[in-house]
Amino acid sequence: MRKPEANAIALCPVCRQPMRPTSEKCPSCGAERHYGPQVIESCVCAFAGMVLLSAVSTLLLPISLWTIVFAAVGLVAGFLFSHNRFSGDRWLK
Repeated sequence: MRKPEANAIALCPVCRQPMRPTSEKCPSCGAERHYGPQVIESCVCAFAGMVLLSAVSTLLLPISLWTIVFAAVGLVAGFLFSHNRFSGDRWLK
């Protein structure tokens, strides 16, 4: 008689209850595997980048067209930062 393989059961990273290793959702606590940033994380990082670079540009130069350019660059930089920061898979409840 064969013994069951050790990797036939995995533990949920959130509640530590047994579950299948291929599951995308824990049956006991409802935590889901999530890849990449959530929409709110992308929005917050993009907004923060836009505000920070706009503030830096107004410290260096008076408010002008360059402020808008810095804000656009900050928006893109914040969005890319969120995708870099939250790029792995995570278990979210």
